[in-house]
Amino acid sequence: MTQFDKKTILITGAATGIGRATARRFTDLGARIIIADLDGAGAEAAARDLPGGRARGLRCDVRDDAEVAQLRAAAGPVDILINNAAKPPITGPVIDTEITQWRDAFEVNVLGYVRMIRAFLPDMLTRGSGHIVNTSSGLALLPDPPIRFMGPYIASKGAQLSMSYAFFHALAGTGVSISVFCPGVTATSDRPGGPPPMGPNMPSPEDFRIGVPERRTVRVSAEHAAGVLVEGLIRGDFVICSQDGYLPDLIDFAEGNLDPQSIVRQAQAEAA
Repeated sequence: MTQFDKKTILITGAATGIGRATARRFTDLGARIIIADLDGAGAEAAARDLPGGRARGLRCDVRDDAEVAQLRAAAGPVDILINNAAKPPITGPVIDTEITQWRDAFEVNVLGYVRMIRAFLPDMLTRGSGHIVNTSSGLALLPDPPIRFMGPYIASKGAQLSMSYAFFHALAGTGVSISVFCPGVTATSDRPGGPPPMGPNMPSPEDFRIGVPERRTVRVSAEHAAGVLVEGLIRGDFVICSQDGYLPDLIDFAEGNLDPQSIVRQAQAEAA
């Protein structure tokens, strides 16, 4: 028996990728899983793929207040809420990004998470127990140069980290806790080879290696990232990052006065 045995865990954006791998990992630990995804058929298929018959797949668009309310009614109270839904990260050169792209990223990656928390937190507070995970990004901790093509995404991921600080303090003493998951570069099932195909005016795969330490370009599997998340929750970590060696790099970044250029200098020194 594990600490997750018979716990109800709801994961958004879990029809594919890290979310789906996380659902499987928790199923193996005895949890009951609810997979919520904009792709309702995909959510149902992912749930059927999990052993034990304890999983459900439900459609939900986290941008829609009514759909989130419907999800809450269908799911009932949960023990762990994992906010994992996300807009695709790459939008092109940040100086050319349209305001609609910024709005779309925040609608899903920030307000969508807030909607989910507002829907499921009250039951946790009534029980005096529960846990929330907000999925940010390793790039919110270590802003490597490729974020110049990910303006809306990285801004929303930074907001997730900051709002999780706020919820951490707000929930102190309630019995409800919160973590931030920051995946590193991950080969998800829907993007096995890296960034999606690039169109005109979009970055090339090589653009994603410029100014980045080679070790931070190594892709891990979705299953590995899910394992790191589960291990971090077992330890009770606030920040959980699947980027190998992120903590020494984060310390170096802090000692560089959080100057993004210090990251580039580090990459150049390592390549020399």
